[in-house]
Amino acid sequence: MSTSTRRPTTIAAPTTWMEYGSCRETDPNLFFPEGRGAAITIQTAQAKAVCRNCPVRSLCLEWALDTGQSTGVWGGLSEDERRDLARVPEPSMDRCLNAQAWIEEQLAVGRGQREIARELGVDPGVLGRAIKRFRDEQALDTAAEEVAA
Repeated sequence: MSTSTRRPTTIAAPTTWMEYGSCRETDPNLFFPEGRGAAITIQTAQAKAVCRNCPVRSLCLEWALDTGQSTGVWGGLSEDERRDLARVPEPSMDRCLNAQAWIEEQLAVGRGQREIARELGVDPGVLGRAIKRFRDEQALDTAAEEVAA
């Protein structure tokens, strides 16, 4: 309780995926490498290492692509890697995202990812990334609910 108000003090629930990022306690300059040659390569590798096990990495990458981030390391990818990725349309991912409820039902009854991918007409790797994205979003929602409770 706060002594001045006599009201319970609560910690505000995180409101965005960014508040769950592994980078939140890292110097932001690390993610915007400067220089040339080995220096920029080393700094980029260090930034990517922070991203490697981040619980919201896929959400970060999605945000960077959606908002056109043209500099820095986001979601574990450099600006060149994101630029290359953005050039490749992925209608298969859209198909998976639009079928999320159906995919989750199929997984719940024990169907395999390869079988589901075949039925959707998508690559199993794309389906795997979509499922990871579903789970990341669910974990984020669960964490936010727990903090709010």
